[in-house]
Amino acid sequence: MLAWTVLLLAAGLLVDAAKPDPPDIITTVGSQKLATASDCSKPVAFSGTHANIENARLILTETLLDKGVGYASNTGIFTTFCPGLYQFSFAGYGSSDLRLTLKRKLSKTETWQPVVSSGPSGGANIVLLRMALGDQVAVFVDSGKTDDSTTFSGYRIAKE
Repeated sequence: MLAWTVLLLAAGLLVDAAKPDPPDIITTVGSQKLATASDCSKPVAFSGTHANIENARLILTETLLDKGVGYASNTGIFTTFCPGLYQFSFAGYGSSDLRLTLKRKLSKTETWQPVVSSGPSGGANIVLLRMALGDQVAVFVDSGKTDDSTTFSGYRIAKE
């Protein structure tokens, strides 16, 4: 009888030891953040200002808002971890030849495709995009120089 009791207690301890730890709120693979279901149930929004240009891409040095997952302030790229309908906006002013373009790179592709651009001397634009898992958007500087008032923002309107 004692042997059975010891065997049952040992089995119970092994079952508890085999349970995995719950996932962190945000896990990473390489340098990319992965969203959990709880991340995608919350708002996803970002906004930044004060632009630098790196590899023709707008890098915003001041993050005004960063809720949820997806926006990487060090690259200026928003990566979709929570699919849905998003609104993206940008505004930029600077030199007379300034031209900004919001571009999207679909998941598992290498090419950035233009979505919408500002006119000569800069300007602003707002667009609604259906974003799938892994899709990316960023603002590119096609020509000219920006000033400190340049902004880029986005937020998820509806979940999918």
